[in-house]
Amino acid sequence: MPSEFTPEQDERLPLILGFQPVTANTVGATRFMDYGKGVYVYDTDGREYLEATATFYVAALGYQHEELIEAITAQYRQLPFFVSAMNRTGRTSLELADRLRELVPIADAHLLFGTTGSEALDFLTKLLRAQAVARGRPERTTIFSRHGSYHGATLAAASLTGGHHAEFALPLPGFRHVAQPDYHGARLPGEAPRDYAARLARELESRIAQEPPDTIAAFVAEPVSFSAGFMLPPAEYFPALTAVLDAHGIALVADEVVTGIGRLGDWFGTQALGLAPAHLTLGKALTGGYFPLSAIAIGPELYADLESGSTAVGTFAHASTYAAHPVGAAAALKVLEIIERDGLVAHGARMGERLAAVLERLRGHPLVGDVRTLGLAGCLDFLRRDADDRPRDTAAAAEETCRAVNAALFDRGVVGRAAGRGLVIAPPLIVSPGEIDDIGARLAAALDAVGG
Repeated sequence: MPSEFTPEQDERLPLILGFQPVTANTVGATRFMDYGKGVYVYDTDGREYLEATATFYVAALGYQHEELIEAITAQYRQLPFFVSAMNRTGRTSLELADRLRELVPIADAHLLFGTTGSEALDFLTKLLRAQAVARGRPERTTIFSRHGSYHGATLAAASLTGGHHAEFALPLPGFRHVAQPDYHGARLPGEAPRDYAARLARELESRIAQEPPDTIAAFVAEPVSFSAGFMLPPAEYFPALTAVLDAHGIALVADEVVTGIGRLGDWFGTQALGLAPAHLTLGKALTGGYFPLSAIAIGPELYADLESGSTAVGTFAHASTYAAHPVGAAAALKVLEIIERDGLVAHGARMGERLAAVLERLRGHPLVGDVRTLGLAGCLDFLRRDADDRPRDTAAAAEETCRAVNAALFDRGVVGRAAGRGLVIAPPLIVSPGEIDDIGARLAAALDAVGG
């Protein structure tokens, strides 16, 4: 925002901002960010903020990473744009597909690219429909996902998302939702993690039985749902879930747009949790936010069905102008190179241990009900339980506390993320021990300011 631009505080912005009331699109209610450096961003008033969410879990390498900027600039000078279609593609696009094929936890994977995580989930939904048609089962298009999860903003991705449906007349037909693994908030008094996981598996089995036979294509899940409040599932959850899916021949799709690229202590969240997805999606940290790019890694069975289906009709009638963009591919290749060369997955895991210790020290605060951490991510949950293991707070009250603490944290120069009841912290992979400690100190002060 130019310094000479000084409109009235209640003047409406020409830009519509997301995840807030449209009436809040005013000058006075908005902070205008001017530049970033390392793990910090600075607004037009010169105020510094430690970006403790890597800006929606994207900026894995922080801001103004010169080596990454140079790689992007070099690609702009060589081949700034090319469409990947009709037997032509950019060299860097193919190189990225090869590199991701080496990395992803899917044997013999093939890659398709998009520009956003939303597109990745949307495109994958389309591919699963193509698979159903190729197999002569066009009715096999129903997809299950979970309440509270976030999968994107396009129509299919927003239908997969487990909330905010009514205001957009969603979900589209063919999308179903089951419980989020919210052990802290939804367990019965005294219910053990194994019993809770078994209950959710039985509920899924019951929901599957309500559908016509052989009409469910996939179950889409984030390894950990950040948008639901960093819902780290009990260790028993995914084994119980996948046993049900396997029994019905339903593919597990891992949405790794947030959890991929080192966030949870391994290259992929599925690896951190020991999962074997049929397909997965990537985005966000794949380019560190320096260029919009997402990826879909599909397994060999789906690829074979795409081959047979496209042969039957004469073409694979899917392409996107900016998908596999050569500049985005160059950015992703450099991000992956830097992360591997500099050992940032291991560094992130070490910083995650420090973050876990910092957050655990806050567990005894009167406002805090639970602490969950994995890799370089974690949250404070503000739903408290009583001595009889029953919820002491309503979800609405816990969410209000979370928003208040997050606002107090922002006032102290740290950007957190209030996601339901959970205040999520997930800084860039380059974060230092001192910066982790600084986050903890300011978070403790924010807690005391709201309810010491």
